[in-house]
Amino acid sequence: MNNISKRHLLPYFRLIFLVFSLGFAQDEPGHKNKHNVEHRFQDAEKWAGIFEDPERDAWQHPDELIHSLKISADAVIADIGSATGYFPVRFARVANLGQVYGIDIEPTLVDYLNHRAKKENLPNLVSILGEPGDPRIPEKTDLVFLCNTYHHIHDRGVYFEKLKRVLKPGGHLVIVDFKKGDLPMGPPDEQKLAPGVVLRELKDVGYRQVPHTLKLPYQYVLVFDLVQGSKK
Repeated sequence: MNNISKRHLLPYFRLIFLVFSLGFAQDEPGHKNKHNVEHRFQDAEKWAGIFEDPERDAWQHPDELIHSLKISADAVIADIGSATGYFPVRFARVANLGQVYGIDIEPTLVDYLNHRAKKENLPNLVSILGEPGDPRIPEKTDLVFLCNTYHHIHDRGVYFEKLKRVLKPGGHLVIVDFKKGDLPMGPPDEQKLAPGVVLRELKDVGYRQVPHTLKLPYQYVLVFDLVQGSKK
């Protein structure tokens, strides 16, 4: 991606991360922000043009990332923060004998992805409306995947403690998020989490990092399984 393209896309990605920050923020008791949740993404087609922009592939390297995860054809996968399906659609084509769940807290994006799955003939892809504190994954999974989402989640200790219940034995949690520093993509630096913070937080609730060698230009990729006996 050339410098002009980066400058062109940067305002859009700043806006995206601001919106997701608002979406994952916990509502104050008695002040549920239902109106905002329902209306931020009314024009899903517009957001799809941003999320699915082909120029994203140049720095996201989606196919390389998916290949590095060694996903089996019959895998059950949950993508938390699935938006318009950038990764879930690709997962569904690889795990074509399995099941892929796209989890999002925005109803219009859930509807969009379900429509897209039908349009692209992906019967193994279903989008589900989650909640900020509970992704509501309906079955045990081989892989739970979060891309550019981890740093938006509040009460992460509680959230990822609950998430252990939906991981199959030998299942993995994958966190992809933006590196600290002045980068042409991603949220403002003060919103980012260093990988050491993610490692510490997940270790505290029973996850263990496993080796993974793929390097992305603007993001880190962390892969975890569960410490034996940590699942509740």
